[in-house]
Amino acid sequence: MLIQEFDEAVNPLPHHKELNHKLWETGHLKPDVRYTLLRIAKHFYKFLELPDLKLRDITVSGSNAAFGYSEHSDLDLHLVVDIPKDHVDLVQLFDAKKNQYNASYDITIKGIPVELYVQDSRQEHYSSGIYSVMHNKWLVKPTQEEVGVTHKEIKNKARNYAGKINQALRSKDLNISKSAMDDLKRLRRAGLEKNGEYSVENLAFKLLRARGQIDKLRKHTNKLQSAELSLGEQ
Repeated sequence: MLIQEFDEAVNPLPHHKELNHKLWETGHLKPDVRYTLLRIAKHFYKFLELPDLKLRDITVSGSNAAFGYSEHSDLDLHLVVDIPKDHVDLVQLFDAKKNQYNASYDITIKGIPVELYVQDSRQEHYSSGIYSVMHNKWLVKPTQEEVGVTHKEIKNKARNYAGKINQALRSKDLNISKSAMDDLKRLRRAGLEKNGEYSVENLAFKLLRARGQIDKLRKHTNKLQSAELSLGEQ
């Protein structure tokens, strides 16, 4: 379905004066939240089935570790690991494992979805707030940033993204679908690297994700991939 207009109920530029009270108390994760995140991280670590994996930290980041959260925001939980330079292929393995885990388990904390990631310890991570769950302290403390984009700019950028998604959804070509997802991730990362979490690219991506369009593209891609790998009856 083509996206013509965006629901006004989805605020593309949420901002609060305080951290999410469901998760934070006096500037730190609530003890029950932190304990649960550590349990989830341990379960995900075992799911990866790599006993020699060198775990450096467990962190949370994204909107729910800063002031830009909304009812649609999830909680990004990262396992920060050492990925050997001569095993860059592990990045793709971790990405596949992450997708499999997040699709298999519907984990929430106080109604907030938890998304698991594996992050290379050498990889720079762009977020307004990064908190070490392992060490119970801020690595990047969030500040009340002045946002330099408008609702109109975010929605216009989101419509451009939506065009790529809709083209892929109408197509039965796996390469087109994969290319659309790669383009979206690349554009979002470019925005994060240049202007941080409040870049128009990142906010547009999050608006589409809140509306379920990113998930539709992911499911469409998985369906096409399954069909390509299958063998029909003769």
